Amino acid sequence: MAKKYYSTKIVGIGGEVEKFTSLVKMLVIFDDSMVLPELREFSVLHSGNKLSDVIKPGDVLKIADAEFKILKVGNEVNNNIKSLGHIVIKFNDDREDLLEGSIHVEDKPIPKFRIGDEISIFEGSSEALAGKTAIVIGEDKTLCAAVTLILNDNGARIVEDEDADIIVKVN
Repeated sequence: MAKKYYSTKIVGIGGEVEKFTSLVKMLVIFDDSMVLPELREFSVLHSGNKLSDVIKPGDVLKIADAEFKILKVGNEVNNNIKSLGHIVIKFNDDREDLLEGSIHVEDKPIPKFRIGDEISIFEGSSEALAGKTAIVIGEDKTLCAAVTLILNDNGARIVEDEDADIIVKVN
């Protein structure tokens, strides 16, 4: 499984969050103790802000059970999350101009937020392998074994069937 380096729990949901995220495809999160009063209604509030690495493109944002590949990271995101527990998440693939305190993730359906849900970030995109089937084909048995181990360690189930979700051919 990929390394989880950020996690926090949702403790509050502003009354305008659902409408705001559906209209502008953007989510504002703030540590419950740091949110400005004028932003509370538009923010998902959290506590237990734990960041142990640097947020970077290619990593995976997970909100409850929904996963999003991180495409771009603004220069102030890591400082803001440490000092304010604050990130602006834009759900879009167009990679438009990036604000300093925002991250852009892939454009997929935005989940409904619930108190108690976890927001987390995982290193790399291997979290997306969880539950997938994979087969590794090739002559070099040592290399095939190494690739199989990596896939398996990252959540893929190795099968002998070429109808697998993922087929890796090793030369």
